[in-house]
Amino acid sequence: MYYNNNMESKKCIFDEEKDCDGCMECEVCDLDPSKPCTNCGKCLDIRDYASIKIDKIITDPKGD
Repeated sequence: MYYNNNMESKKCIFDEEKDCDGCMECEVCDLDPSKPCTNCGKCLDIRDYASIKIDKIITDPKGD
């Protein structure tokens, strides 16, 4: 069984009801299952920027 620093059993990241059994499925690349995950983030579709649309600006009428 696998344990964290607190000596509690680790939970599976795919099934939180299940204890980690060391299957290592969580360490496989989602884009190419023949490779180990390198934490490149390509499967997460992370962009270098983010944007939001501002509909309205509300100011404090008291001037605080």
